[in-house]
Amino acid sequence: MNYEFVIKIGAIIASIGTILLVIFATVLLVFPITKSCDNESKCIYISNAPYPLNLMIVPIVLVIILLITAGGIAMIRLGKWSLNREKLYDK
Repeated sequence: MNYEFVIKIGAIIASIGTILLVIFATVLLVFPITKSCDNESKCIYISNAPYPLNLMIVPIVLVIILLITAGGIAMIRLGKWSLNREKLYDK
């Protein structure tokens, strides 16, 4: 199997996850979050970001971004481990 290809794809996926994480953090820092409470019992947090970016400020998006990054890193590590194992047994 071509483990170098798996390592390269893992690096691309991890880079995409990292870029998305930077965008998420930037949107979170640049645009403030407002708190709207009804009778002090139920509060809603709303991002003041413009329309396409405010959809990104939900917890599930952060979980997906972290899973993408972790998946890319796992592909890199698994590819390197398999490549080293293959080189060890080829001797």
